[in-house]
Amino acid sequence: MLGYISSTRKKSCRQCVKAKRRCDLGYPCCKRCFTKALDCAYPNASVREAEVIIRQATPDLALPPTTATSASSGASGGGIRLHMEEIDPALLQAFSDSSASASGSRPEKSLDFESIPIAHPWPQQIYRRPRTTPPQRPLVPHFSSPTFLNDPQVIFLISGMCAFVPALAYNGHNTFIHSHLYEEQQPSAYQDSVAISALYMVKTQKNITVLAKSMDAKIAALIASSHSWTLEEHLAAVQALITYQLIRLFDPTMNLQSSAIPHNHLLAVWTAHLWKRSFAHPLTLPDCHASWVFYESLRRTVMISVFLRGAWSCVTRGGLCDQVPVLARLPLTTDDKLWVENKNMFESRTPCRKKAEALVAYGEWSARWDGDPRNLSDFQRLLLVACRGQEDPRLLQKEPVLLE
Repeated sequence: MLGYISSTRKKSCRQCVKAKRRCDLGYPCCKRCFTKALDCAYPNASVREAEVIIRQATPDLALPPTTATSASSGASGGGIRLHMEEIDPALLQAFSDSSASASGSRPEKSLDFESIPIAHPWPQQIYRRPRTTPPQRPLVPHFSSPTFLNDPQVIFLISGMCAFVPALAYNGHNTFIHSHLYEEQQPSAYQDSVAISALYMVKTQKNITVLAKSMDAKIAALIASSHSWTLEEHLAAVQALITYQLIRLFDPTMNLQSSAIPHNHLLAVWTAHLWKRSFAHPLTLPDCHASWVFYESLRRTVMISVFLRGAWSCVTRGGLCDQVPVLARLPLTTDDKLWVENKNMFESRTPCRKKAEALVAYGEWSARWDGDPRNLSDFQRLLLVACRGQEDPRLLQKEPVLLE
């Protein structure tokens, strides 16, 4: 098990104080409370601690090997001087053993990628399957093995993620890049990803080659500069690689899957290093809003990075999402309105010291959700479709937008 230890003067949780035991200060649950299924709570938890100290609990598996010779530099970390103690193993799990056992209980079939429609014909009326027992909120989510998704779920997830590309092209921001994230300074990786997205939106048979070579050149430039990234540049690079992977993996007309697949490993390594780096060297920003915007963008970027690789696993492995155990433990902000509020509204509606209360593990949030899908943001709906789409078809009724 992997846990992060706070370097702050944070007080021990109430359960450890009561039992007179040493607390490792993990968030949202310390190791002792995690193993004993106790209700873990901290006195006077601060926003800074909640943003930086998140407990990850996943099997300590070895880094999966890569056999792609065309991405040897990417497999080794793409220029970043990596030490394995700096990499978060929670984000690098292949779960090969669990995948093999799971696939044995159900015959694998690959989703026909060419059959994904431009506009999926969702049924006009979908009846919700009655729930036999009321949902129970677990103290710690128990998602320990990969999960099979059905075809409507996979199609919805892919189309939802592909919508990030036109959003970036038209607006300069999307679901995991906040509109205020790069207001003061724009990293070159961010500018390049916006330009590539804009070029992609005017894609023709004549400029596909230019688009493909441009993405290859941008990825090569990212690898070459990765040894000197600041934390902001590292975040922008991961966001850019996500954008390029969405285009190359999920647009069959580009015919770039073979060159994109090895870079999934590169994306995993960069994301894991970004996640660990955000804990080890937290960024100091001028105010609470700027800090929240940066770290929420970082959290969402990590989530979408793992989500993308899980969706590709579904496409190529008959609906099997091998990233479920990792996703379930990533932190999620439940109050999605914070993402769209301006600075004044952000500070007046909820004091900065209370922002940490909105953080919860993705698996826990999805397990206890029992609301109206009409009140969900696009991001929340995307996350819930992956976990609850089979049992609650209402989540699939909102027609997603596919890349054209």
